[in-house]
Amino acid sequence: MKLELDHLVHFIKAGPSEAVAKWGNTGYKAVLGGSHENWGTYNSLLYIGQSYIEFLSIEINHIAAAAENPLIKQLTNELPLGEGIGQLCFRTSNIEDLKVELKRKGFETLPLFKGSRKRQDGSMLSWKMLFFKDNPNYRYPFFIDWGVEDDKRFEELRHLGFIDENLENKKIEEVFIASNDCEKSAESWKAIMPISMADVYISSDGKEKRASIGFGSVKLTFCQPLQDKGRAMEVLKKRGEKPLAVQLSPGLEKEITLYDAVYF
Repeated sequence: MKLELDHLVHFIKAGPSEAVAKWGNTGYKAVLGGSHENWGTYNSLLYIGQSYIEFLSIEINHIAAAAENPLIKQLTNELPLGEGIGQLCFRTSNIEDLKVELKRKGFETLPLFKGSRKRQDGSMLSWKMLFFKDNPNYRYPFFIDWGVEDDKRFEELRHLGFIDENLENKKIEEVFIASNDCEKSAESWKAIMPISMADVYISSDGKEKRASIGFGSVKLTFCQPLQDKGRAMEVLKKRGEKPLAVQLSPGLEKEITLYDAVYF
């Protein structure tokens, strides 16, 4: 089953328009997404090649608190702990087949969730999502099926003016994830889909032991702190085993830190 990195979900306390403004101040174009009326949330988006960063925030507290969607539950549970990247989402062209394949591998999943969002122009966007039933501390990713071919969907996004020409030819190459045991984390992700053996090494500054794997179209690097100080340790203490940094290819001209995550 072919999987592509679709997006990262970055939890923020501010309204999505603030994220648009902050990226604009760095010279990059993020756009307002819209409202998930059934979930009480709203978002803004930064497209990078054929993936994107979603800045997700709570719009209506009582609706979000009652939502059954695991992603919204995670948002409401974790946002009080602090902002930061909370989830990775991988894209598939046949989510029903993926559900069957995961069951064959021994994973139990929840029933498919149907999602929708009203765009700023009033049009509706819809999709399907698949979540693991057993996902301790929301450690593992979820999956999405947009129901349309990638090229057609991105041409529509380009027509809507959502794509920043400065980011269109870049890609999200690597995501760094804080981990209490990097090799164990890599092994647990390898059970989801066939992956080559983890590349285990010590970071150049000697502060972390790292294990890197290729998952779908992106490299995931699990970062185990070897000292009491450092970025990975800060994230573990504050939010648990969650993403802390994103590397693009080609890289950004300068490192950008927003809402407790680093983009470079």
